[in-house]
Parts: sequence; C-alpha cells; structure tokens
Amino acid sequence: MPNITTVILAAGKSSRFKSRVSKLIYPLCGLPIISHVYSVAKKISGKNVIIVCNKENIKELKLILKDCTFVIQKQQKGTADAIEQAKNKIHSKNILVLFGDVPLINFSILKDLIKKFNFSKVKASLIAFRTAKPFGYGRLITNKNVLEEIVEEINLKSNQKKINLCNSGVLIVEKKILFDHIKKIKINKNKNERYLPDIFKIFNNYNIKTNFIECRENDMLGINTLEDFNKVNIILQKKYIDKFIKDGVNFLQPNTCYLSYDTKIEPSVIIEGNVTIKEKTVIKKGSIIKSNSYLEGVTISENCTIGPSARIRPNSNIGRNSRVGNYVEIKNSKIGKKVSIAHLSYVGDAIVGNNVNIGAGTITCNYDGKKKYKTIIKDNVFIGSNSSLIAPLTLEAKSKIGAGSVITKNIPKSSLALERSDLKILRNKGTK
Repeated sequence: MPNITTVILAAGKSSRFKSRVSKLIYPLCGLPIISHVYSVAKKISGKNVIIVCNKENIKELKLILKDCTFVIQKQQKGTADAIEQAKNKIHSKNILVLFGDVPLINFSILKDLIKKFNFSKVKASLIAFRTAKPFGYGRLITNKNVLEEIVEEINLKSNQKKINLCNSGVLIVEKKILFDHIKKIKINKNKNERYLPDIFKIFNNYNIKTNFIECRENDMLGINTLEDFNKVNIILQKKYIDKFIKDGVNFLQPNTCYLSYDTKIEPSVIIEGNVTIKEKTVIKKGSIIKSNSYLEGVTISENCTIGPSARIRPNSNIGRNSRVGNYVEIKNSKIGKKVSIAHLSYVGDAIVGNNVNIGAGTITCNYDGKKKYKTIIKDNVFIGSNSSLIAPLTLEAKSKIGAGSVITKNIPKSSLALERSDLKILRNKGTK
C-alpha cells in the first residue's frame, strides 16, 4: 500500500522468555515469531519496513529478515523513543506501528484499520480489543466514541480499572503530526520510559482527530513467556487445521496434530491422531497419514498410506499408491509408484522404482563413516526381509533379494541374490 512505512518494534530484551535464543527468532509453526509479523508488514509496505532492534539482537534478525531497514534503539526508553530512532528512515506520509512479538496479527485486521483511517480522514487510528481480564493492559478512555486518552495499568484510577476496552499498541499515524507532537510525551516515572500511546491524549488536547477499531483479543496476543508462546501456538494450530477441514481434509483428532505455516494438504486426505507435519511438506489427495507419524520436507503423492509411526525426513518423495508402514524411516529418497515398505525398515539416500517390495527389517547402509552413498532399486524388485543393502549399489529391474542377505555388489536384471551362512546345528554332548 502506498504512503505507509511499517515500523516493527523489536528492541525488547526478552528477559521473561526462558530460552537460549531470543524470543523473536524462536520458531512458531516453523517460522521465527517475528517473521509472522514481518510477512504481514511486507504486504502493507513492501520494502518500506523498518525494524527497531537492539545491539544484541540485530545480527540474528538480519539473518532472517531481508529487504528491510534496521535501526538500533541504544537504550530501552520506551516505544515513543523507539519510533524517534526511526524518524530519519521514514519517508512515507503515514506510519504503521507493529510489534515483533505479536504474531497473530493478520492482513485483514490491518486492512480494516487502514480503511477506517483513510475513510474518516483522522490523523491517527488504533486497534483495540475487549477482554474479560484487562489487568496489565492500557485502557482506552472514550467519550461518545471519541478516544480521549490511553492509560497504562499502573496509572489507572480505581474507577477506570473495570474498563475492558484495551490498547493493542498497533496504530497508524500521520508522520508529520506525530513528530510535531511526540516530544510532548513525558517520561513515565514508574518505568522511566516514554509510551507512544500517550500521543492520543496529546492529540485530543490539541483537537486532532483520532479513532479506533476493535478486533478479537486473540489476534493481539503478545508473547512474553513460554506460557504465552504455548497459548499462541494452540490458537495458530487451530486456525491452520480449521482451514484444512473446511477445504475437505479430515482430521480425526485435530487437537493432537501439529502443522507448519507452509503445510499443503489436498482435499480428501485423512490425518489420524498425533501426526506431526513440519516445514516443506505436501500431502496430495486420497492419502492417509496414520497415527504417530512424523513428516518433514516430504511430498506424499496421491492415494498413499503412511504409518502408523512412520518417520519421513527431508527431501523425500513418495509416489502414488505407495505404502510406508509402521516404524519405517525414509530420508532423502525418491520412492516410486505402488511401492510397499510395510514395516521396520530404513531407506536413506535411495532411488526406488515402481512396484517394489521392501521386506521388514531391510536397511540401506548408506554411510561409511565419511561419505553418504546412493542405493538404486529399479522397477519390480523384490527384497526379502532383514536384508542389508551396502551402498553404493544398484539392484536392476525384476531382481530378487533373498531374506537375510547382505548385498555388496550390483545385482543384474531378473536375478536372484542370496547371501547367508550355512545353518549349523550343534548337539549338546550332555543330551541323550
């Protein structure tokens, strides 16, 4: 959208978030928390996005956020000071202020905010929400739908504490008007910071028109602790799963499943309970993902059956009408059509053709301690149970591997390969 620079405030110290990494880069459904906010900001402002960060987190943020401008807030002096640090980098008429730790904000809400801001021709507009538990939030003081001021929890009078209309902090404001008056924001003595929402009282005192819109409380949830993170994660998972259910995907136990932000599932797929689907996963129509399976970076083609308790790792592709059964692990492999890997097998760094049967307990031995090697299994191969395939190796079409064999050489087309020791039965001399 033209004439809007989005400023994302991300200079907090994350002191309450008990993690070895900053909360802003902590993964939420496969994306860093701040990336959820950033993706929405890009839809609004394109490359006109400014990240106000601190000197400790700027390096890690630069690794994940591209095509934006970074500004350092040297001291934690509040949100008004943070915006002032970005002043010289803002070249648009209007400023949209977002927070790096509020990942449920969505494009639809911001469109409503911008629409009301433009239509009503005010100088600033804010997103507010109502909650049954307003403690801790700044409250909106209104008079006949006029926003007079926002009062922080620590400054509330006793008769104001029951107000349930709360400040999200997300706002849009005309740049010139903001910076004409921002110096008038006083330091809050309790925290020695200057709060940007105080600008609304100043605007009201100068008869500068402002307004607000309301949204759902859940859309404005911030993440300060791991408890907050889990609450947001549950909401986001439900959002993803509900969308797929509406599109024709059947989740048998939806509350037990985990999806990623980029999960793709076609209609008529069935997902059983306790299924984890990580990033870069595509599941095509007619497939069934049985309980306790774990998929990451995989494409499951049409009409496949996966699991229960299967693990398919990145860079794997499962062909149409194939079956990957219980306790099967597949890694970096292309599996053809009508392949059966029913149970207790490992297939890694392999190319498997069509109509192949891989018996229970079969493993591709793809690693010699230094390098990974490929196993190529061509069409119509039958591999007996408990076979070990020592890569690099090629099993030509229609070849068969006897159960219990250790295969170290390429097997020609239509051949049978057997490798096993002679059976010896030794009689106990003490037995009659």
